[in-house]
Amino acid sequence: MHPMLELDVRGLNHPEPLERSVEMFKRMGPKDLFRLVIHRMPQPLLMIAQRHGIRYRVCQVSEAEWHIWFTRDENLDLTACCSGEKDV
Repeated sequence: MHPMLELDVRGLNHPEPLERSVEMFKRMGPKDLFRLVIHRMPQPLLMIAQRHGIRYRVCQVSEAEWHIWFTRDENLDLTACCSGEKDV
């Protein structure tokens, strides 16, 4: 079982969701799974994750809710994280 971190930034104004998410990246251990709940697709954050070797999977739950799963673990299959949600 992977340690789970979660952050809900729905409704926060820019740049607070980005700043809080980057802080979570810094706290993530090599086996941690981090789920971000946000109200829009954060393209700059996804680029930051890639630059830091963090894998992600994006799931759209509704028009105004996205769940983005992040991990540094290369062996973790993120496909199951979007179970029941629209995989993007």
